[in-house]
Amino acid sequence: MKIYLFTILCCFGLVAANAQEFEIKGFAPAFVGEKVSLYTYQDYVTMTKIKLGEGVVDAKDSTFHIALDNGATFKGIIEVGKTEAPIYVAPKTTYEIYFPAAENQAISFQNQRTDIMFFALDTSDINYRILQYNQWFDSFVYYHEEDIAKGQFLTYLDTFMTYASDAYAHVEDEYFLTYVRYNVAEMKQTFGGNKKSQKRLETFLSFVEPFPVYYENDQYMKFFKGFYGKNFDDYQPTIEAEINMAIYNSSPTKLMSVLKQDLFLSNPEVRELVMIDQLGKQYYKRDDQKRSIIIMLDSLESYAKYQVNATVAKNVKNFLTSLEPGFPAPIIQLKDSANDDAVTWVNYQGKFVYFNFFETWNEKAKVEMKIINDLRRDYGEFISFLSVCTDKDKATYDKFRSDNPEMDWDIFYVGHDSELKEDYKVSGVSTYYLIDQSGFIALAPAPSPSPDGEYESIDKTFFYIKEAMTPSERKRIGEP
Repeated sequence: MKIYLFTILCCFGLVAANAQEFEIKGFAPAFVGEKVSLYTYQDYVTMTKIKLGEGVVDAKDSTFHIALDNGATFKGIIEVGKTEAPIYVAPKTTYEIYFPAAENQAISFQNQRTDIMFFALDTSDINYRILQYNQWFDSFVYYHEEDIAKGQFLTYLDTFMTYASDAYAHVEDEYFLTYVRYNVAEMKQTFGGNKKSQKRLETFLSFVEPFPVYYENDQYMKFFKGFYGKNFDDYQPTIEAEINMAIYNSSPTKLMSVLKQDLFLSNPEVRELVMIDQLGKQYYKRDDQKRSIIIMLDSLESYAKYQVNATVAKNVKNFLTSLEPGFPAPIIQLKDSANDDAVTWVNYQGKFVYFNFFETWNEKAKVEMKIINDLRRDYGEFISFLSVCTDKDKATYDKFRSDNPEMDWDIFYVGHDSELKEDYKVSGVSTYYLIDQSGFIALAPAPSPSPDGEYESIDKTFFYIKEAMTPSERKRIGEP
């Protein structure tokens, strides 16, 4: 993360030293009228974000304001329009920032990244300290570059640890000290060969065993996920067999007991968190265990011994099942000016639905909408079609509809900030899904309307669906 520090006294004052809540006062002239949201990560396993507050960039002076009570330091994400930037937020602090537009980034459904600039940031602030620390370490490495290149990195890293310990002996900011400790730990882990038992044990005794789980610290969790990167199938065959048996029995209690054999999982809180993380990874490796894993995560959501881990279990379960074939499609409620009743999956019950997101600036997306129109003529008797437009401006959508009157299937405008994009994990233009007759995910993502290199188009899938339909199904939908 780059953070620029400078003072423009004519624009903003100094950081308030005695604020009773945290505040973010922003200047974003490139985003006039845009919504501003502040998020943080609810957990660093699934990287699930939660919104903490929001505002709007004022048209008069291009400023925005977010304020709320805050009891602890955390890493936040400021999102303005479809651009985001990281920020560390400490209690009782007012941050005054400039939020610039992103530069030279491709247009996509994913947020663009930018770097915020702080006005008059205090030298004791967490953002200033992290920036200063990272610059110091980079300079240290550059100064000793020749010796480090000869394989002496760990020796110099130990020296740097000693310097850092002395330099920050007066600092009482636990978040920052934790950040520094686990930044060093992660580098020792990366370059120290932690897969070797002796080195791994040294890291465990120095950085894991003596300390609590710092769920909210991004650098700690980065180290943690690296240290506990072992999968269930990395264990010895006898232990792996016990793990699989516990999963087949859908028993978190039995799995916790099996994992206790691992020296590095002696702490029950750590063991529970690692178990949840590894269950999520196992889900993609063993189709025969998927149902049991969901049952276990559902149980852990309600009965995990540690409440934070219960939240992680819930997020992992939601992540695994949200777009998994055989699970319900995320809810839709689509309305337009011509219809007072919202369109939901119930409207399409009994038919497969080919569902896509598109934007009218994208030429390929517009071509594929024309192909969808052709597919509708061939398969419209037994396949429903549903499209949503996420253009930033509704005027461009309205013009597209006016220019293409032949596209008269269900097409709705939902806007650039629609939560549907998050619900369906949309990350590019265009994105397609196939929903079955009961509103469950059939394919996510589904093939596009046109062949894409080595991949087949959705036409073949539609053909097989049609051929597989029973006479009674054909009669029900009016197909001869």
